[in-house]
Amino acid sequence: MAESEVTDARPKGVQDPIKIVFFGLGAVGSNLLICLSELAERDGVPVRFVVYAIDPDAARDALFHAERLFDRIEFIGLPDFSPVFALAVPHDAHLADAALLINAALPAFNIPLIELALRIGAHSVDLASDMYDEKTEQTLTFAQYDYDRALRKRGTAALINLGISPGVTNFLIGRRLHELLAAGRKDLEIERIDLYLLEDIESDSIVFSWSPVVALEELAQQPRILTKGRIQVLEPFSAARYYAFPHEPRPTRQYPLYQEELLSLRRSFPEVDTIGVYTGGSEVELVKALFQLNLLSKRTLPNQPELTVEAMVRAILPGMNKPRRIEEYLRSGVIRRAHFAAAAEIRISEIVRNDRQTVIETVGFSYHRYQDLLGTPYAGATYISYPTGVGAAILAWHALEFARATPGRLAGVVTGEDLARILPRPRADAVRRDLVAWDIDLYDSVRDATQIDT
Repeated sequence: MAESEVTDARPKGVQDPIKIVFFGLGAVGSNLLICLSELAERDGVPVRFVVYAIDPDAARDALFHAERLFDRIEFIGLPDFSPVFALAVPHDAHLADAALLINAALPAFNIPLIELALRIGAHSVDLASDMYDEKTEQTLTFAQYDYDRALRKRGTAALINLGISPGVTNFLIGRRLHELLAAGRKDLEIERIDLYLLEDIESDSIVFSWSPVVALEELAQQPRILTKGRIQVLEPFSAARYYAFPHEPRPTRQYPLYQEELLSLRRSFPEVDTIGVYTGGSEVELVKALFQLNLLSKRTLPNQPELTVEAMVRAILPGMNKPRRIEEYLRSGVIRRAHFAAAAEIRISEIVRNDRQTVIETVGFSYHRYQDLLGTPYAGATYISYPTGVGAAILAWHALEFARATPGRLAGVVTGEDLARILPRPRADAVRRDLVAWDIDLYDSVRDATQIDT
């Protein structure tokens, strides 16, 4: 039988499944996969997943409440991803017709993933960038942008820094800024953006909601802020301020943080010359205590010159708990409360009644219903990994559906704030509704800045 006859024999209305390929499947990736599956089921779109993992048993265990998805997942274990990135046999067959490649492992795989996606004509997603690699340090530009032209020529996109923060934060900020700039008001000035993050957990045990090593590396680095167009380097845990988040009984102490939003918003909105990212909460205070006790020092131990104080602390710190243990902590009451939130304050001035008025517009999210994960496929997620995976899934799904409906319209390196501009208004609105449907509350407000200035 000829190939054309086989194709013509397919029942009308039957779609080939969309193939989505994961590289790694840990705390965030498992939530991302579950949410993508739920979105696809809701929209009536068949999907299949390929999961490449160094430890496929651990990948399966991360989905221990979502075993019903196993019949649409192909788990492939291998010692490293190099043969996959090289498109070697048999991986060329596994990757054939893939629509989306997702780096749910490490930022070090971002570039190989984009190169692979270019070869096979797929879109790609990563969750974070390497902020401290030599090139990014020198150029203050993410390495993924080296492939922007090639991606545009190929008609595919690399969705970068997708998740909750960065990702959803960029989307919310970008949506508001694009609306403001589209008005074309010459007298309107966006004076500054300050993003505040809350990571707070009340627990009878020390429970790291993300990798302790990553937490130490990120929070103990010298933070940076953009001030009047110049990057200013600060001392760790200096220049603290307080911020009052919704659902919190009192303001939270916030410290400057060097995170992807700073470089991303600086590139996307060069007219905004002052941008800061701040973070606070119980997990931040824990790392601050280690830092102030000199337990993150690079000094060597007196009788062991080959071992630094920092290396010793890293070696003895507890790692991230397995999903089953996290679920048990939550079910037994060891974890009593958790709250992850973000609030971006956008300071705007314009002429009103022949005078310049300054207002602060706030956009943000709040994830504060952590207990509700019990009894769902997401039970075992941390209060950080759940919104991060769900946020990435919702942004990626709507981007992919837009790309499928309008081939070539989504191309190049694309951030969360780019998606807010590129997606049609109905689909951008659907992103907001889906975030709320998955228990990530959104809020916005406008207030007179003169009422709080001192």
